[in-house]
Amino acid sequence: MESNRSGHRVIGPPARRQGGMTVIGFLLLAAVFGIVGLAALKVFPLYMEKMRVGTVLEDLQQELAGGGNTAQGIRNALEARFYVENLQVARSEVDISQGGAGYIVTIDKESRTPFFADLWFVVVINEQVEIIR
Repeated sequence: MESNRSGHRVIGPPARRQGGMTVIGFLLLAAVFGIVGLAALKVFPLYMEKMRVGTVLEDLQQELAGGGNTAQGIRNALEARFYVENLQVARSEVDISQGGAGYIVTIDKESRTPFFADLWFVVVINEQVEIIR
């Protein structure tokens, strides 16, 4: 080193670097993970219900295809499957109409769960299958 800079050196222990996370940082991180975890716990059952409704309709389509069914027979079979799967679907949320080659079964349902205060999670179930006569 140059001799003219030797007088300007700071002599002493080396500066300590910050290591790790502070308590406030840890609490903020825990709060974020807690909120995301709570949201996942609230939304998961709604998506499971949506998947079960889709599975019920697909199974109904395979079971009743080509059976010469009536709209009332389809409704009875559908309600029996809802009972077995423990799905709460109102009659007004199920529409059975005649299509070109059979019946079109449509379920249009909205499932909600509260999250925090006035915030809600909403999953819209809009599934449709055609049951061929």
